[in-house]
Amino acid sequence: MIEFINVSKTYRTGTHALHNFSLNIDRGEFVFVVGPSGAGKSTFIKLMMREEKPTEGEIYVNGQNLVKMRRRKVPYFRRTLGVVFQDFRLIPYMNVYDNVAFAMRVTNVRRREIRERVPYILKLVGLEGKSKSLPEHLSGGEQQRVALARALVNNPPLIIADEPTGNIDPELSFEIVDLLSEINKCGTTIVMVTHEHNLVSEFNHRVIMIEEGSVVSDNRNGRYSAE
Repeated sequence: MIEFINVSKTYRTGTHALHNFSLNIDRGEFVFVVGPSGAGKSTFIKLMMREEKPTEGEIYVNGQNLVKMRRRKVPYFRRTLGVVFQDFRLIPYMNVYDNVAFAMRVTNVRRREIRERVPYILKLVGLEGKSKSLPEHLSGGEQQRVALARALVNNPPLIIADEPTGNIDPELSFEIVDLLSEINKCGTTIVMVTHEHNLVSEFNHRVIMIEEGSVVSDNRNGRYSAE
């Protein structure tokens, strides 16, 4: 599903974000990516989404060679991804239903399919009674559920969650990761970048730790310890 081969990334400012970075993530895995601030987690996300290209190395996501991919094909590639951000990125003047439906409309999905799919997804994330609510009337946890529903609605094989619990209460963070875990059981690959080690330790998923632009540990089995 995801393969980084000897990837290095140096920005024009001279910042060396990744150094000889290699990893493989298989289809259907749930992977936490952890590390201190400045470790290279954000660059890893940007490279996976093809927002940036590596200085050296090869990257494959969903069977696509991102290094050789032409710019005009990038939007089509991104349609195979579901992305959840820390700051939700909801459209403030659209209600919950339309925020989720928007992700389908931009890909020219038929109205009938949208009418069938959106209520199903809202029920899946526990928001079936909030479809007419505007984002400003939702709690932080509810807004993140809307963002997750939007990421799920086109049934992507891969979901990238970039600090999805960073702006919600700690007690709700567990619920969001638990929901992602349930989605993963249906076969969706999940890559979640987080700094919340205590949260990671509650779930028995693979944990990749990045420090100074390199993979320093890869715990594929057992529970993660924050010690």
